[in-house]
Amino acid sequence: MFESRRLSDGIRRRRYTRRSFLQAGLAVSVLPSTAIAACESDVIPIILVNQVGYEPGGISRAILQGENLPVAVDFYLIESCSQKRIYFSKNVRTKQNIDWNSDYRAIFDFSHINADGDYEIHASVNGNILAKRKIRFLKNIIEVDTISNVLYYFKGARVGGEDARVDSHLALPWDEKRHVDLRGGWYDATGDYGVHFSHQNPTSFFNPQQAPLVAWSTIMASRLLRHREDDNFSEYIRRMEEEAIFGADFLVRMYVTGGAFLETIEAPGANKLSKDRMIGNPNWTTHIKTAPSDTAWKMSQSQATGADGFQTSFRAGGGMAVAALALVASSHIDGDFLESKYAAVARSAFRFLYKNNLALTNDGKENIIDDYCSLLAVCALLEMETTQEWQEIADSIANRLLGRFRYSSAYTLPYWHADTTDRPFFHPSDAGLPVISLCQYARFVTGERHEKVLAILRKSMETEMAYTDEKNNIFGYARQIVRRHDGQIRVEYFFPHDTEAAPWWQGENARLASLAAAARAVREFFSNDMVFCNQLEHYAQAQIDWLLGCNPYDVCMLNGSGEKNAIYHFFRSTKYTNAPGGIVNGITSGLDGKGIAFDEGYHLTGHDDDWRWTEQWLPHAAWYLYAVAHRKELCLAGHG
Repeated sequence: MFESRRLSDGIRRRRYTRRSFLQAGLAVSVLPSTAIAACESDVIPIILVNQVGYEPGGISRAILQGENLPVAVDFYLIESCSQKRIYFSKNVRTKQNIDWNSDYRAIFDFSHINADGDYEIHASVNGNILAKRKIRFLKNIIEVDTISNVLYYFKGARVGGEDARVDSHLALPWDEKRHVDLRGGWYDATGDYGVHFSHQNPTSFFNPQQAPLVAWSTIMASRLLRHREDDNFSEYIRRMEEEAIFGADFLVRMYVTGGAFLETIEAPGANKLSKDRMIGNPNWTTHIKTAPSDTAWKMSQSQATGADGFQTSFRAGGGMAVAALALVASSHIDGDFLESKYAAVARSAFRFLYKNNLALTNDGKENIIDDYCSLLAVCALLEMETTQEWQEIADSIANRLLGRFRYSSAYTLPYWHADTTDRPFFHPSDAGLPVISLCQYARFVTGERHEKVLAILRKSMETEMAYTDEKNNIFGYARQIVRRHDGQIRVEYFFPHDTEAAPWWQGENARLASLAAAARAVREFFSNDMVFCNQLEHYAQAQIDWLLGCNPYDVCMLNGSGEKNAIYHFFRSTKYTNAPGGIVNGITSGLDGKGIAFDEGYHLTGHDDDWRWTEQWLPHAAWYLYAVAHRKELCLAGHG
């Protein structure tokens, strides 16, 4: 149904032409011949939408995309049954994002629609229709059409079968005569059968939260839905709690008595055989295709020293694990272990990490990731039991984190600093966590301290939105301040290819969802400021819309939802296929670090790059679930 052309900038793009539509056997009514006459190119314009649908009364936008579009276009919203015109916008200007490609785009905002129903969007010039697209409005449509899928994805990603049997009897690397039961957890990604608290440890600044994030996200999302008091969500809540308990049981098994947690169960080798599964060294740059017999693997394992060489730091999943365990304990639910066990492990692990965290980091220095992970953890402990010890620790960590949001000579606006230098905090999956952790902390303070936290939360989100608005960014894609490996600090769309994590880089759908969650979490504290609330919700919804299809490639990143999904290819094979409910890595800059790219597979690159775009990864779905669960409470504030 599409043709792929190679452009001069090396970007693979889908071009909808009159010929390709006819070859696909589509009816002429899909795109009238007048549309071709109205456009100077043979490329057919397309309307990009949230392919799942829209919430009545919520933020609702669509984007017309095409080459050589007229200077202005008219949009109409038509009721499908009656063909009655419901809403229109005339003379909408088209704009070009020169950073990406030569396409022009125009945005149609129809946020005034408050009724359920099926509709069509028509884009036209002088009465000639350029493009059409069907859409649906339905109360709670995002929750109803996607949450169940995401939960099934998590359940399907649980480690089972022969892998679980092996994991129940894994040898301790520092004492191979002893074996431990590490059953549980979720496969990390479509092509990775390991179970990881985190990775990227050698880079210092890019640790993502992985398996513990799923446990934390599911228990937090269950609470948000329960607060909405809608019986339609009762089974979702039960299933979320079930997933959170499954995760908490796994976290307890990974706990090292008197210490923190083991960080990773590796599934190495090209064939990912169950017999090769092992407790991994977190301070090695993971190469999942390296076999345990290889020299590189043996050298990496020998670098670890005793139990400490295999344990988490706060930033390497330890803080998030404590937070998840404390929240499950305070929810008064039991699994394979009693809530008292979850609570005991959370307390003990936190106290150990608070005392010994520096020794477990790769560089002996704490940075912003340690701050927000430890703050999230101690706030969960505060919820579990209000003590002076936890409050004093929370205040101390919060002071350090608040001090990292400041001005510098590197940029005109204040921004989050990763360490004591001008280095900005930017992250491929957890960019919203500094704000989200402070939102949790704000619930436990009053007076001037509370006001100070809110002031930082507001300024931080204003800065995020300013990054996004600096360019002709019609999609509202969350841009970010970054530092490249050469030391240059600037604002860009996508995660750079030349950081300390190179050659690792990938699509960042988790980052977008975490920022959407952050915006919605902040909005709870500013319900009296309708203008600011409206800005936050527009920002958040733009990220969700991008994930669900309103992006330049017209692809819904959540498999099994929407009209078009990405297929994961592994080299020349499809043996590692995606699952409904999972979210792929997403769109990136081009292979040269410029422009925009998606699905530049092995058949085009000749390299193992497919995963960068179309492999599913746990953090994407975890952050998406949390962001979506936040939505309803916040839409009540209206549009201002």
